[in-house]
Amino acid sequence: MEKLLQAAYEHYEHKPLGAMIARMVYGTVLENSVSRLERYAACAYAHFLQYGLNLKEREVFQLQNADLGNIYHEVLEVFSHCLKEHGYTWLDFPKEEGEQLLREALENCSMQYGETILYSSARYQYMIERMYRILKRTIWALKEQLKSGKFLPEAFEMSFSRVENLDAVNITLSEEEKMKLRGRIDRLDTCEDEDHVYVKVIDYKSGNKKFDLAAVYYGLQLQLIVYMNVAAEMMKKSHPDKEIVPAALLYYHVNDPMIKSEEELSPEQVNDQLLKELRMNGLVNDSEEVIGLLDGSFATKSSIIPVERKSDGSLSARSSVVNRQDYEVISNYVNQKMHQFGTEILQGNIEVNPCEQGNTESCTYCTFREICAFDGKIPGFEKRKPGHGMDVLKDEQDIIEKMRKQSGNL
Repeated sequence: MEKLLQAAYEHYEHKPLGAMIARMVYGTVLENSVSRLERYAACAYAHFLQYGLNLKEREVFQLQNADLGNIYHEVLEVFSHCLKEHGYTWLDFPKEEGEQLLREALENCSMQYGETILYSSARYQYMIERMYRILKRTIWALKEQLKSGKFLPEAFEMSFSRVENLDAVNITLSEEEKMKLRGRIDRLDTCEDEDHVYVKVIDYKSGNKKFDLAAVYYGLQLQLIVYMNVAAEMMKKSHPDKEIVPAALLYYHVNDPMIKSEEELSPEQVNDQLLKELRMNGLVNDSEEVIGLLDGSFATKSSIIPVERKSDGSLSARSSVVNRQDYEVISNYVNQKMHQFGTEILQGNIEVNPCEQGNTESCTYCTFREICAFDGKIPGFEKRKPGHGMDVLKDEQDIIEKMRKQSGNL
């Protein structure tokens, strides 16, 4: 009977840690990755369990999807160094030698990764061949994308974890509390003229992640904006006499897509279709000059960047572009959002507050579901979603206007 009564009157009530206990857990300097802040935005309690209590799933000797992403990143970094050692750039390496260098890079990374797990079974050894095929397609596509524009790679896997003098990564939360961001930019490309340095940031994804300005607004997708802010500040320090222009922040899906056609295609047509399938997505500066530097070869629809033109030559509504003023609004808003999250973490917020945005629910793949015991039928438990704990957003212009008001850019 007692258990029945307890179940009948059960309800959830958020009880924060309190600032003093939060300081004991996290310290006064938060060492944060951007993905950690995105985790907090998705659910404060999941963030606390993962980064406050340091709970982890029991390690299993098997390859996970996240491992594939790590291997792709590592191989592409090693491959880039190998090109330089052999006197090549991403624009001029011969196909056969490039593929051989890629094979060596993959074999070296496979031998060192996860206690040689990739050589523990025939299935995993087949996966090495599959990864090689995907990475071979990747280096071809990345080379073709660079050839279509004027940008050149400046850095690969550029870590900013140990940089002490960047405002973009050192955030003051209060007189005693600070937050220091750490992370690595997968690829930084630049293009220079007499007065400007144009900056392009690329993040490699093993999954087909799409840039979503609404997710940026909710704090769920901060990475590309933060990386661009870091890259722009670093370029300004190395080029103090030039104007730094954010040109594009992009996701590249590491993949080897299949091309379907009812007609027989020539090799050139197949390559064109592959580039279209591997087109990067993200946010691009709407300046015609910048677009020409990123891809100077398209007439109606770019196969490199998310930009399309109408018949009169103007940019279509399907283009993912932003002007300089609006990008500054987005950048300032993200900085404010990170400050807000850092402050709330150190104030002890550990509320069970999962969110639902579009087709994404933070509970779906959460490893802590059995711990939090979230149940929407129990009073007090509630998922945040637009209209219920989250602002309703109409379109991109509405998002930018809301960002402008909240960050004080009136």
